[in-house]
Amino acid sequence: MSLETLFVSGPSTGGKSTVARMIADHALDRPAHYIRMQRAADRHTNAIVEMEPGTDDPPSNGWSSMHAVRYTSDRVFETLPDTLRTVRRLDRNGFTIIEADSDPALRHAYPYDYRVFVMCAPPDLATVFRTPEGAAVALQQVMQDTASFASEIFGLFDATGLDDSVGVEHELPRPSLGPAPAVENLSVGESQIRHFVSSPLGAEIASRIQLQPEFHALVESDVVVINTGATSDEETLDECVRRVEKLLARVRHDARRQSVLYWGDIQDTDDPIRYKLLRRFRTLFAL
Repeated sequence: MSLETLFVSGPSTGGKSTVARMIADHALDRPAHYIRMQRAADRHTNAIVEMEPGTDDPPSNGWSSMHAVRYTSDRVFETLPDTLRTVRRLDRNGFTIIEADSDPALRHAYPYDYRVFVMCAPPDLATVFRTPEGAAVALQQVMQDTASFASEIFGLFDATGLDDSVGVEHELPRPSLGPAPAVENLSVGESQIRHFVSSPLGAEIASRIQLQPEFHALVESDVVVINTGATSDEETLDECVRRVEKLLARVRHDARRQSVLYWGDIQDTDDPIRYKLLRRFRTLFAL
């Protein structure tokens, strides 16, 4: 057995700490290590700081260790593994819960063993989902920005090496704007968009694009928790659940016949969701 990692993410104030504490206390057969990821405010600090356990921690199954990590997006791929190496030195076979707000850089910073997404019940659907018009614009941009993405990831395109296929337009920088790389834009028509969306990859991208950026991690998580709290608008919650369920069914082909989405008041010990959620966590962690 080696160090296992659980990534608990989602928008701020959604209940991530509550879920992390619930898992540590009731869903694991060993003490857990806790890591809190926080983006550096100064845009250059990357630091790992040991935290003192809080006095309000439950006495049973307390954290084996606690670390706060300040990180920058360009170095999180180094900082997070360094933090996990720190934990591994303390407990080679430990279980580590990593808590973080929504950040695309963190989603891909490490090959986590498990992923849980936590959000509060939304005040309106626009908080979670793009409008149809916004999703259409985003999809158009995805199809047009392929070359720009490749340029950012793999290096700047040379104008002489750009694709000369039909439908590809080359835009060279204007001298008045100073030196800049050539940009490759695709002329994408409605028929091409329809053909793309009908493909398996296009269907998945189109599904993800329906979500606001803070909720993109939702579709790749093993468990999604909507924390309703004490009060929530039932009509909005019902519609949100319906749309998320439909989205997950379309995108998640590896659900392993297990439920992915749970909603309810996770702090209410009498809420049936708590029992179902704990049972799902125990199954996920093979307890």
